[in-house]
Amino acid sequence: MEPFSPYPELTERMTSLWERAMRIAARFALAFGLAAVSAIAVAIAVADNLFGQIFLVLFTTLALWIPYVLVLTMFDQWRARPRRVKASEAVVTVSAKPDVSAFERDWQRLVALAPQQGERLAAIKSSIDRSRASLGDAALDPDAHDLCVLIDRRLPELVAHELHDLPPDDHGRRKQVDGLIDLVEQFARHCGRQREGASGERSREAEILRRRFEARLAEHSPEL
Repeated sequence: MEPFSPYPELTERMTSLWERAMRIAARFALAFGLAAVSAIAVAIAVADNLFGQIFLVLFTTLALWIPYVLVLTMFDQWRARPRRVKASEAVVTVSAKPDVSAFERDWQRLVALAPQQGERLAAIKSSIDRSRASLGDAALDPDAHDLCVLIDRRLPELVAHELHDLPPDDHGRRKQVDGLIDLVEQFARHCGRQREGASGERSREAEILRRRFEARLAEHSPEL
């Protein structure tokens, strides 16, 4: 077991300050070494006698020490900058992707609440996934775009809200889960017909399903 520290924030801060001090000390030491080497080279090239060389080495070392520290500091900052840029790009890329794992967890919970309908739910999920992959290629079709929005955003929100606000009694919980499964199945069928290019009142049916989604979501609190 790790020892318990009554002041964890103070300990972390002291550790961070110590590491920073060590980095600064190493930078000053390296800068002093570079300044000394440069000073020796200058002294050998300029001075003829030993006394003049020693004086020139000391003077040049002190004169070049701080500039070398600044150069090393700027070099460390430049070397660390690409890593920070790449990290920020990675954060943007990850955040732009939909939270698939949260929806998958909610779907698995739905399956656990209705184990006797496991095959039915698997077929619904498979149909929705196929529809999303197919409809995503039809970028110029407004109906396909609307369905993609429902699949990516509204459907996960609906499932999450429904599972969060389940009634405490078994009968009410079973009734709400069955109603959710029926609604999602109707939505999966509509997406399948849209995927297969079936004609008919597709826009009207999509609007009805969208309104049912919104009505179900409106029954729950906005915050989970």
